Amino acid sequence: MKKRLTALTLAWLMLAGILAGCGGGGSAGDDTTFTWWIYSGANSNFYTDYQENPAVQYTLSRTYGPEDKKVALEFWTPAPGKEADNYSTMLVSGDLPDLIDMVICDPAPIMVEKGYAMDITEYVERNMPNYVALVHSNDTYLKNAVFMVDGVEHYYCLENFLDKPEDVFQGFQYRRDWIVKYGTNPQTGAAFTGGFTDENDPDAWTDDVVFPSGGPDPIYISDWEWMFEIFEKAMADQGIDDSYCMSLYYPGFTWSGGLLSCFGGGVNVWYQDENGKVHFGGDEKYFRAYLECMHTWYEKGWLDQDFYQRTSDAFYQIDETAVRQGKVGMFNGEQSKLGGRMDMNDGGFTEGIFVKAAPYPINDIYGDADCQGKAPNCVMGGEIVGGGVLITPKAAEKDLDTLCAYFDQFYAEEGALIKTLGLNADQVAEFTDNTFYNDYNMPNGCYFVNDEGKYEKDPVLAQDSGGLGVACGFNKAPGLQLVENVDLGLADTFQSSLDLWVKYPNTGFFQGTITTNMMSTEDSQACDEVRSRVLEYMTNNAVNFITGEKDITSDDDWGVWCKSLQKYNYQKAIDIYQPYVDQYPFA
Repeated sequence: MKKRLTALTLAWLMLAGILAGCGGGGSAGDDTTFTWWIYSGANSNFYTDYQENPAVQYTLSRTYGPEDKKVALEFWTPAPGKEADNYSTMLVSGDLPDLIDMVICDPAPIMVEKGYAMDITEYVERNMPNYVALVHSNDTYLKNAVFMVDGVEHYYCLENFLDKPEDVFQGFQYRRDWIVKYGTNPQTGAAFTGGFTDENDPDAWTDDVVFPSGGPDPIYISDWEWMFEIFEKAMADQGIDDSYCMSLYYPGFTWSGGLLSCFGGGVNVWYQDENGKVHFGGDEKYFRAYLECMHTWYEKGWLDQDFYQRTSDAFYQIDETAVRQGKVGMFNGEQSKLGGRMDMNDGGFTEGIFVKAAPYPINDIYGDADCQGKAPNCVMGGEIVGGGVLITPKAAEKDLDTLCAYFDQFYAEEGALIKTLGLNADQVAEFTDNTFYNDYNMPNGCYFVNDEGKYEKDPVLAQDSGGLGVACGFNKAPGLQLVENVDLGLADTFQSSLDLWVKYPNTGFFQGTITTNMMSTEDSQACDEVRSRVLEYMTNNAVNFITGEKDITSDDDWGVWCKSLQKYNYQKAIDIYQPYVDQYPFA
């Protein structure tokens, strides 16, 4: 979404102080001292200025570039709660730093077009072999980091990459304990067994659940409907007469996809198919099959009968009271609800609860053959690109060759580890001027290589929940965030749930990437206008098909829906999006 810049009178806070390099090799000169606006620093319990970060200091103690120079960084950090105002004031006033954290920026091409950022192609190609090689190793990296101008590659920013999709914070989850207690094996008819092996550990759970599809986790819509029937038995047995099997977001859909994309198409707005063709999904048969499914579930009482009235709740916090009371069988929930973490130990409906994640299901019941048997393609999470750094015209006369050589280290493994985790034992021993690690009882650094060959956090970090990990790593640096080979020490059952949430990659929902990285302001505004009108109509009317006020099986009612959507000229947005998708293939 584009940000509107407004003149603000609020003065902005700069926590400044030039950080000279530590150790031998001389200190950085004026042309290698760079100011850097960051959205936020670390927890002030650890240090007040981000340049006190030990990982930052370690990297600044070394030399870089063709002339073996040091770099110095001066971080500008806005006051908490004033980040957006601070950012807008900075742009309006023209008092720019040399570097800008991209967390709330307009797309990089727009920032270059407006004069807030530089085209840094020559510096990247000359000084950043790690970055260039990494960008060209992955199509997703490439389409986000490289911008084509008359067939020539340009770099407008330094992107952040992940080597694997990071765990998402929420997703569909269900009461696994109800499946164990009230379900039976669909192949043998035998009762399931299972439970906690350690009552004091919310993740110490084992069972022998088998779904109709044959595995330990649900795969199809039919698996979900099998669960709903079990949830009905559970609620009846426990005397829960004021709840339901599954919650649903109040419009009846989430426009970015998710469950909606499990029916053979994508989303009810714009998505791309496997061939890169842009579709508007609001009047396609796939959306109709989705609405037919939701209507069936509503009629059977499986859906929250009041879902369309819960407009104040986010889709992952729908009817939070009923969910927390243990009355709902399936819901969108955060990581904090997984396992036995919702057990109130009060003898209520949460007694003995165990919650497990469910991947998005594949439709095997509703609509025709085209609507069935296809993996969801527009799903939340799974991103491997996000954020980064812009270099502004203020730095044009400085030594950008040395700066880019400095940043290039974070796209190779050693620097990526410093960004992701912090320093290891050898680096701490080498960097004797800093006492941070001894102060926090980590003389051997932030991580070590375990018996499985993975990078495992020091026990102090593994047990910390107060932000020490953020204070140790150089997470503000543009670079490669390591995920795949980092052992976070999570229990197998918990990690299994996180993996199920990212089981299917997002291949169809392109709008987030395009609108944040590639589209011109004019094109983005034109699409935003059409989408706003379309979504207003859908939000107000799709619910009628689910509740039965309109008949989803009636060609007349569906025809009125389709004609109404056509009035909003959704084809205009298709025509705008298609060239961007053609230029930057997303599948």
